[in-house]
Amino acid sequence: MKHWKNKKLVIQFTLSFILHQILLMLVIAIPGVFYSYLLQNPDNQTMITVMSLTAVACYFLYCLFYGYYFARPMYDVLNRIETLSNGEYLIPKQKKQFLSSRVYQDVNTNLESLSVTLQENEKKREEFDKLRQEWAAGVTHDLKTPLSYISGYTDILLSEKHTWSDEEKNEFLQMIKEKSKHMEELISDLSIAFRMDQSLDIKKRSEKIELVELLRRVLAESANTPSDKENSFEFVECGEPIYMKGDVQLLKRVFTNLIVNAIEHNPSGTLIKISIKKEAQAVIVIEDNGKGMDSYTVSHLFDRYYRGTSTETPTEGTGLGMAIVQQIVTAFEGSIDVKSELNHGTTFMVKLPYVEEC
Repeated sequence: MKHWKNKKLVIQFTLSFILHQILLMLVIAIPGVFYSYLLQNPDNQTMITVMSLTAVACYFLYCLFYGYYFARPMYDVLNRIETLSNGEYLIPKQKKQFLSSRVYQDVNTNLESLSVTLQENEKKREEFDKLRQEWAAGVTHDLKTPLSYISGYTDILLSEKHTWSDEEKNEFLQMIKEKSKHMEELISDLSIAFRMDQSLDIKKRSEKIELVELLRRVLAESANTPSDKENSFEFVECGEPIYMKGDVQLLKRVFTNLIVNAIEHNPSGTLIKISIKKEAQAVIVIEDNGKGMDSYTVSHLFDRYYRGTSTETPTEGTGLGMAIVQQIVTAFEGSIDVKSELNHGTTFMVKLPYVEEC
């Protein structure tokens, strides 16, 4: 389609050029026709000279007209390009157009499309910069918080002013362990994000993965994680094994993130259902009947640095989790979609290519 538009523009210019050459010949011929048929005095040298000079004058006048006819609309095109280069993306009001502007109609249409695209990209860039700044501030805070706990409890244990019981020491050490684990998770998110940025070829670490068993293990680990929430879990199998090739740790990270998010971002008593079936691709659905998300959160859920919570809501995430999920699924040549509505739960659908059992 794009090539056809380019060819169409060339054809329009060619036809327009031919038309104007015909008109040029007619303009030059007018003095001769006037002299031959009206004056009927072929031997009058003075009249021949006058008619010749008139023909030359008509030729130059027509050349000026022809140049202005095509150059004037091009001036508007160049002006609009300069406007775009200066970062002004609003489409200017259309002035009265020359007849020759029709030749440049496709050019103007493409410029309008480019203006809209650049304007949208500028808006996305501003939103991205804002999210990145908020993310940097958030991650800095998230790293400082566990570090302050670790430093504080270490100072307490090393203090000679107090004598702590074994039970108290174990409590302090458990807190240090939990905060250390949280820092490891933050650093792991950053590491995976940078690996995916470098177009990591996950097939280089390819191994045979049985998806049903992997999902069962991930669900068991996530459901048994210590939590103050009492949730219900349901796993619907397809009745047959489904195999695929890839990095099992990265794939495990995808399902762990999705299930843990369903646990952490929903109230106690939420039902979390995981199902898998075999179609043209392996289809894994993770759904809950929790509080759901608004349309803005859904549209930005897979954006890097989007943390998905208000400033009043405490969060320990990096804002990379869902972006990592999408990157990994895409690297596996799969897809992920989300549907959610406030107070009506959330559904994630992951589609991954599988291989037949050898």
